[in-house]
Amino acid sequence: DLLTQEKLSAAQDTLVAWVEDYFLPSALGYVLIYILVVALSVPGASVLTITGGFLFGPWIATLLVNIGATLGAFLVFLAARFILGKSVQQKYAKSLAKFNREIDENGQSYLLTLRFIPIFPFWLINLMAGFTTVKARTFLWTTAVGIIPGSFVYAYIGHAGQAVFERGIFTPEILIALILLALIS
Repeated sequence: DLLTQEKLSAAQDTLVAWVEDYFLPSALGYVLIYILVVALSVPGASVLTITGGFLFGPWIATLLVNIGATLGAFLVFLAARFILGKSVQQKYAKSLAKFNREIDENGQSYLLTLRFIPIFPFWLINLMAGFTTVKARTFLWTTAVGIIPGSFVYAYIGHAGQAVFERGIFTPEILIALILLALIS
């Protein structure tokens, strides 16, 4: 009884109105939750991104997701770097010498590629990058830029979900969302 279209539509209207009335606290709360989810490597960031698109629209949600995900990823990167990264580098210095040279020369290309391709788990990239010699600022900017396409697609899917409540399942928004999802895949 709780999952009828009428009840979900009423809940949607209430949530969207609350976000509109209390935009700044809503946006800050959303970013903080996103930072925690990513920093703690809790599964569900995709659902959180879709929810952001539903509540804030695709453009604002993409911006908020980018801030939250980048900061959360950076916390994981720093933790990995300072807790285990230095000891891994010291213990395996000889074995990692060629790898480190490659990372120093092409690290930004590798990280951007990994971020653009959503096949690789986000949390694993954050963690493993901390074990490398990639510069922190390189990690930050490649994460911020590299997650934009995927974040937008998932936020747009959330935005398209609003159209489902209003006009039914087959809407232009849903078609665009499916095409974008296919392209990013």
